[in-house]
Amino acid sequence: MGAFGSPNFTGAANLCMVPRMTAFKAVTGGIRAEPDYDNTRLVLFWGSDPLTTERYGAYAAYNGMHQVIPRLKERGARMISIDPFRSKTAARADKWVRIRPGSDVALGLAMIHVIIQESLYDRAFVEAYTGGFEALADHVRDCNPAWAETLTGIPAKTIEELAKTYATTKPATIYEGNGLDMVANGVDAVRTVAILIGLTGNLDVPGGNVFMPFARQSSLPTKAVPREKRIGYDRLPLFMEVPFPAIKSSLLAEEEHRPRAMIVHHCNPALVQANEKRTRQALEKVDFLMVNDIFPTATTALADLVLPISSDFESYGYRAYSSLQGGFLALARPVAPPAGKSRPVFEVEYELAERMGLHNGYSFKDTIGWLEHMIRPTGVSFEQLVEEQIVYATPPVQFRKYEQSGFGTPSGKVEFYSTEFESKGYSPLPVYSAPAGESPDAQSGKGFPLLGSTKRPAHFVHTKFRNIKALTRSYPDPLVWLHPKDASERKILEGSEVEVSSPRGQIILKAKFTEDTRPGHIWIDFGWGNPTDGKANINVLVDDTHFDPVSGGTPHRLFVCEVRNRS
Repeated sequence: MGAFGSPNFTGAANLCMVPRMTAFKAVTGGIRAEPDYDNTRLVLFWGSDPLTTERYGAYAAYNGMHQVIPRLKERGARMISIDPFRSKTAARADKWVRIRPGSDVALGLAMIHVIIQESLYDRAFVEAYTGGFEALADHVRDCNPAWAETLTGIPAKTIEELAKTYATTKPATIYEGNGLDMVANGVDAVRTVAILIGLTGNLDVPGGNVFMPFARQSSLPTKAVPREKRIGYDRLPLFMEVPFPAIKSSLLAEEEHRPRAMIVHHCNPALVQANEKRTRQALEKVDFLMVNDIFPTATTALADLVLPISSDFESYGYRAYSSLQGGFLALARPVAPPAGKSRPVFEVEYELAERMGLHNGYSFKDTIGWLEHMIRPTGVSFEQLVEEQIVYATPPVQFRKYEQSGFGTPSGKVEFYSTEFESKGYSPLPVYSAPAGESPDAQSGKGFPLLGSTKRPAHFVHTKFRNIKALTRSYPDPLVWLHPKDASERKILEGSEVEVSSPRGQIILKAKFTEDTRPGHIWIDFGWGNPTDGKANINVLVDDTHFDPVSGGTPHRLFVCEVRNRS
């Protein structure tokens, strides 16, 4: 990218984690503050379902990962799930708070209102280590639980109890999840979460949300290109990379500085981005599209060139994790040689660079060279990783690091009032806005009375593995999950094929009944639509014209639709 002079690194980050990282960084100065499950007395699982996703943190690993919730139960810690759908985690929680999709900003602001009005905040922490408290208190003065009830569908009394429970149970932690990324107001939703953590003094303390130790690694070797030259920078200047909607808009508008070539690795934009039709149209406007992958995908079907890449089982790889015990590196070792003509991606990259005369300055020629370059600052050698496989590279966690070093914000304090957001023309305080652009109520009278959302079956990861028969035998088709009341009104039989339509298109799915959702709200399985499975892609239905003004997050978790019986 640097050798080409291009700053336009993009991907699926607008849909996954990076919107939340952007929000946390603005408020706390760190991209993640992980839950300390071992010492907490209360966990809010907010838009997260770790029992299904098998993920309890972002970069954090926990001893006995599958025992986190049993250990919480054993210690008597409380669990509250904030989720529109009664997930596995919600079913195990002490309390399930059923929220309307995309209304999390309203819930967060109302909780902040209660905590300030009732003087339940951590006064000592707020006075010493935060900035903007007075502006925040004024900002939420009218954001009371009664106001939030109309937006969230949560009774005002429940909102008040939730706020008081979180503020008075010490220590408490929040694990927010991917459910907050895929709406058009996700960044502000997570800003309210970060503010709640700081307001209650649950930041970087035992049992709270902790900045865990993380092994420092090398930066990728590249040539610096000014961020201001990025596509979409004038509209989305705070995001850590170019949100894909900005790339799509540039391509469809045929802007002068639009991308003319694209290399896709470890990504499937044709399937995962909102509005499949417009995404395909945009990718078809690229002069040259090259895809590295191990199986045919919806994106390889559009490519000018497909290069077969070895799988994770056929080459070395590593990942850095954080934990209370310290930051560590974990090595993945090949268990078989690459199949056919496939090769590790870093060898392919280096040879392409070499053939194009762009290889000067590369610090690696192959996978092991790349790995050695990346882990050099940790003091851990590749040989040591091969010998031990898991190697700790930092001391155990230290709490309350802010007492010595402050926070990584411009002011060095937790910023309830974000000076960084203000400097880029955004509201310095989180504001509730429609989670899908136009209000769903405004569209419901146009023949789409249902609200649609998505979820991922636990059998699969993203759009992968649906070509593996051992997995698809147990979950062969994408389903639309309806409340029995909605099904009865439409004379739909369970297991029958139905047509699900939205203002953008229609798909055919099999119907499944559940009372884990409320009437009027359906859920559709995500991840199908590759040539290898030939099934329906949920993103045919999802709007891409409205997106989060900070992250480019599109409303995959909220769109209007209708379900019709095909028989």
